[in-house]
Amino acid sequence: QAPPGLRTRALGAMETDQPLPKNRAGEPEQHTPFEIHQNHEYFQKEYLVAVAEVKLMQKEMRECFYKNGINQFEECKAIREKLWKKIHTPNYGAPGPSRSSSRFM
Repeated sequence: QAPPGLRTRALGAMETDQPLPKNRAGEPEQHTPFEIHQNHEYFQKEYLVAVAEVKLMQKEMRECFYKNGINQFEECKAIREKLWKKIHTPNYGAPGPSRSSSRFM
């Protein structure tokens, strides 16, 4: 359990879109190791939540396709477009630096 002052500073730093930089050797600490760890953990959790949202949207679209049969292109258009937009957003819309696959590089 960290002191309350550190926790509020660490959580306040997570409002940015980028992770906290690591402290350089030989220089005074800009952020405590706890703050850096909390910040990286925050971005990891946000990414996992975004991946779970995509999986739920895929399941919803699959059920819509099964339910509507040959009318799937008309009936499932809103779900399909929402999923397309989410998948083609960096990190599926989660904050933080882009996580990319070497397949697309």
